[in-house]
Amino acid sequence: MHLAQQTILVVMMVVFSSTLVMAAGLVLALRASEAGRLWAVGHVVASGAGLVVAASVAGDSLQLSALGAGAYLIGRLTIYRGVRAYYGLADRALPLRIIGLVTLVLLVLMSGLSDGRLLLHGVAYGMLAMISFSTIVTMLRSRRGRTSIGGPLVLASHLVLLGSQVAALSYGAAFKGLAITPFFLQTSASIWPLAPLVAVLLGLFGFSLMAMEQIIARNESGARLDALTGLLNRGALDMTAMGLVARWQRDGDPLSCLVIDVDHFKRVNDRHGHHAGDQVLRDIAAALDNSRRASDIAARYGGEEFCILCPHTDEHQATALANRILRKVRAIALPDGDGPGCGHASVSIGVAQLHGGPSGRDGLWRSLFAEADRALYMAKQRGRDQFVLASSMRPDCEPEPAVQAEQDCVTAA
Repeated sequence: MHLAQQTILVVMMVVFSSTLVMAAGLVLALRASEAGRLWAVGHVVASGAGLVVAASVAGDSLQLSALGAGAYLIGRLTIYRGVRAYYGLADRALPLRIIGLVTLVLLVLMSGLSDGRLLLHGVAYGMLAMISFSTIVTMLRSRRGRTSIGGPLVLASHLVLLGSQVAALSYGAAFKGLAITPFFLQTSASIWPLAPLVAVLLGLFGFSLMAMEQIIARNESGARLDALTGLLNRGALDMTAMGLVARWQRDGDPLSCLVIDVDHFKRVNDRHGHHAGDQVLRDIAAALDNSRRASDIAARYGGEEFCILCPHTDEHQATALANRILRKVRAIALPDGDGPGCGHASVSIGVAQLHGGPSGRDGLWRSLFAEADRALYMAKQRGRDQFVLASSMRPDCEPEPAVQAEQDCVTAA
């Protein structure tokens, strides 16, 4: 099947007009995502440049074709930067901008040469092929651990684009004097040049899906994480606890809970302000996160209170974690040496193991937390900077001595 040259130009104008309008809207819609913003801006630039090239072909203006081709390359380079940003790689903004601007200047200068059309064709399609190949390689090498609906669409679109660009270079090597026209050659009247235009639409759709998936994932993560400390928030802790309690009911594996409260935290806020207090909370949260095992669940329960759930861990095994936390927190200096004697932070910890209680997962979780919370307050009453086992508070058990903190300021280096 063959299409008239004028029909292909009309289709080209329609496709680039459509992508320009869609990309312009996506600039605002995807502004929350750095990668999405780069993709949208890149498509705006590339679509506008495609319209310029189509108009220049209709008017047989080689200089305008060169300008449009250079701008189109800058748009595709911006899209490539978005791919790198999406996968957490350096976007290399400065070198890619320089490459784009240098190529634009070269294309404009080449348009004045006797073999200008052939040179424009070779340089433009060569650069486009390199960009498409780099995008494909970057996506394939960086996809580990990532699943995305839009990713395969983007890969497919770039494979089609790469194929069309290689075909254009091969065709240009065989037939000289070809005009620079994205995605099709003026001497060709077959329908195949429309496939890359469809690939452009497919790529824009795929990029939009990838950006929206990234935004949704961030929103879901934000709904689960405490904004200040980066640990799980109370709602996420409750949901996770339900699953761990269900596992305890099913398998009988031990489950322990540590409830942790920062000592004399109000003093830091009153003397140095809430910004200083926030920093202390962040430092302590980092100490908790660095002390726990990979299977342990750490969360900020509220205010200056934290909680760690330890699956497959009984109460006495959890004391190793409590000791690590006490040591790490004691290394955190308070503002201006503020603190009870030593000038360093401290916490009190209650440790409890789930043994039974009210029926239902929610009741068991609340019972476990309440036991650890009671042990925490006993640690406060005994002088702070220590942990207390909930089992030591039961009437039928001999009280176990809690691990006491050092009370002087001289600590081992």
